[in-house]
Amino acid sequence: MNKKWLILLSFLFSGTLIALSQSKGVDLYEKGELDKAKEYFSGNSSNETSIYYLGRIAFDKEDFRKAADYFEEAIEMNDRESDYYIWLGNSIGSYANEVNIFRKGVLAPKIKTAYEKAVELDPTNIDGHWGLIEFYTQAPGFLGGSWEKAEETANNIKELDVLEGHNALATVYSRQEEYDKAEKEFIAAAALDKTRLLNLGFYYQGREQFKKAFETFQTAYKNDPEDLRALYQIGRTSALSGTELDTGRKSLEKYLEMEWQEGTPSHAGALMRLGMIYEKQGDKPSAIAHYERSLEKDPEMEQAKKGLDRLR
Repeated sequence: MNKKWLILLSFLFSGTLIALSQSKGVDLYEKGELDKAKEYFSGNSSNETSIYYLGRIAFDKEDFRKAADYFEEAIEMNDRESDYYIWLGNSIGSYANEVNIFRKGVLAPKIKTAYEKAVELDPTNIDGHWGLIEFYTQAPGFLGGSWEKAEETANNIKELDVLEGHNALATVYSRQEEYDKAEKEFIAAAALDKTRLLNLGFYYQGREQFKKAFETFQTAYKNDPEDLRALYQIGRTSALSGTELDTGRKSLEKYLEMEWQEGTPSHAGALMRLGMIYEKQGDKPSAIAHYERSLEKDPEMEQAKKGLDRLR
């Protein structure tokens, strides 16, 4: 066979192996097997996709400085990929939470620039707009924070996705403590998508408007009895407020009868909330029993420990 063809076949075969290795690595990453995924990507660290995923793995392991290094390296290989800048901004922003105020001042412009570049490259990338909202609402004014720009960015999101725009505006108004405006946005989002009732319920719960929280979570559970998050939150609202205690107790008991679903609170948490309800009802033995059962399932459940300390 011609030497030129041998070289071409070798190149194509090598590229196929790299693609297969990356595909396997992505599959492992998505399954949460980070160490195994890292092995695959480390074997081809000259490839931008591998570098990107090494950054994602470092981020998930909360090594934010290392993650930022990886994303900067990926950008050196391809400076036209919007997502690389988003994750660079995420990494530097997370790292900034670990350093002193002087270092934050150095990092702040880099965070802002990364998100701005992400949006410049892809104005439809909603994650980039969200990154800017996080920056504008959390950074002090002298470092570039701005409520006006945060609201403007939220409205930009609304032009791309009305539902997500309501959620973005609700977030901005909540952080700005413009609660009437925030409530209207949460309600508007729930009117478009009933699953967003949970966000409205959490808003009321956080504002200690417990009657509205009860009504919202009960409506959410009625709309979808398969979604156990609302059922749990009915009980949690009862435990926090000391009201509707029988309703809250029955909700948590029903929750514990159901098979745990990924993304929902643990059964240890539900047992702890039941302990709180029994404590508020003045049933000390039952409260102690549920706090103990909670700790059997999760020895690190601090609120259960505090409950036992109160009652013993």
